[in-house]
Amino acid sequence: MTQTATLPATQPLPHAATHAPAWRAPDRHLHLLDPHAAPLTAAQARHALSGAPDGTHLLGAIGFTPRDPAAFHLAHSTPPTSTATLSTAASTGTTVLHAASRPAPDAFEANVAHAAAAIARGELHKVVLGRTLDLHLHAAPDPRAVTARLAQDAPDAFVFCVPLGDGAQLVGASPERLLSKRGAQLRLRPLAGTRARHADPAEDLRRAHDLLHSAKDRHEHALMIAAIRETLAPLCRELTVPDAPRLVQTPGLWHLGTSIHATLRDPGLHVLDLVSAVHPTPAVCGVPAPAARDLIGTLEGPRGFFAGAVGWCDARGDGEWAVTIRCARLRSPHARLFAGAGIVAGSDPARERAETAAKFGTMLRALGVSPLDLEGVL
Repeated sequence: MTQTATLPATQPLPHAATHAPAWRAPDRHLHLLDPHAAPLTAAQARHALSGAPDGTHLLGAIGFTPRDPAAFHLAHSTPPTSTATLSTAASTGTTVLHAASRPAPDAFEANVAHAAAAIARGELHKVVLGRTLDLHLHAAPDPRAVTARLAQDAPDAFVFCVPLGDGAQLVGASPERLLSKRGAQLRLRPLAGTRARHADPAEDLRRAHDLLHSAKDRHEHALMIAAIRETLAPLCRELTVPDAPRLVQTPGLWHLGTSIHATLRDPGLHVLDLVSAVHPTPAVCGVPAPAARDLIGTLEGPRGFFAGAVGWCDARGDGEWAVTIRCARLRSPHARLFAGAGIVAGSDPARERAETAAKFGTMLRALGVSPLDLEGVL
């Protein structure tokens, strides 16, 4: 079922600088060697990197499951530079001709109820259900302008713009580090548990406090951490996992996050093999993973690149990868956004739908679209 709306016209996004990085992180920017090159498959990518000049990196995205696509590009690294200030016209919006969500709000709530019933029957402990939001725009947004807005609004996020072929771009600003590898050292910061931010400081702090002390959200987070610990333990000689999560702040959301540090038994393990081992985590899939994937496939169908992983690696096999959330697929005048919510025992369908609506906000703001214009669709 699809929910649609026809929206009022506003102004298009401006164009950004031509040489914008395709990956922005606090410690590194990556620029594609050839922005117009066709994407490489995972198998082609490692071969291409082995014959590339010193200092070349691979920037890429992989899908939610091994059956989903992958897209890699050769890139070079530069130190991070300050993000240029965009014209204030960027915040006035873009012309949205039509909007549709899938599932529609009521159908998504029905999916949550279905999943909660399966959890109550003991079929699984957690599942992350997703939604897409399709926007048909009057003019194609410039991905460089969109990512510049994302970097400006969330300077600590992993901001990416990966060409997928056929004129499509995967863009987003992920707050969630899947993993980074430097030699034998691993770092992860999985997120689970969310509250929307509020403009009033007192209400904003109340929401943060409510999240930090929520039994439901702490349970959801604990399920994720236990699964990640189980995956990493055989690969590591040291594994440090804090006893409790901490609040993670983004411009639009509060999250519960846990910073995990580990030392590999084999420093020669390639970061892409480690990504394959831990992805998808319960932050975007569920527990146990096979039952969660089956339910997601039944209720949603293929996710493709959404809820996948995006990041880079170098010739040594080191790299950094983020979870592909707070993201969209842009192609010509069409934008498809993705958001998900973790369902556990006690999940409330209306509240979970509202959580996905709040998560759409990151990309909506970058596109210049007000959530208030999408009433009935979100």
